[in-house]
Amino acid sequence: MRIEVVGEHSISQQARSYAEYRLFAVLSQVVDTGRVRHARLVLRRTKHRRDSEGVSCTVTIEIESDIFRIRTTGDHPYAAINRAMERLSDGRWPMTDHQPRPQRAAAE
Repeated sequence: MRIEVVGEHSISQQARSYAEYRLFAVLSQVVDTGRVRHARLVLRRTKHRRDSEGVSCTVTIEIESDIFRIRTTGDHPYAAINRAMERLSDGRWPMTDHQPRPQRAAAE
């Protein structure tokens, strides 16, 4: 598995290192890392409203032949990273393990 973290010049090296660590840790918990070809995390400054700045975190994961993308925002890099990792952790993205979901009983 190859992990790439990109952050524009205003994003600190410490935040980029944190992002790399968190992405590796979460991926190793939610997917067979042997199936992950490439994972890329991009941090960018954004304009929220008039004068309010924030940070976007876009995570792109290539698992075998499938590509998944998650985009979150936060007031600072760590908030955006943590939101993205929460989404990865709690399964709010298409998992490719193709495990059947439990069927709900039909109402009688």
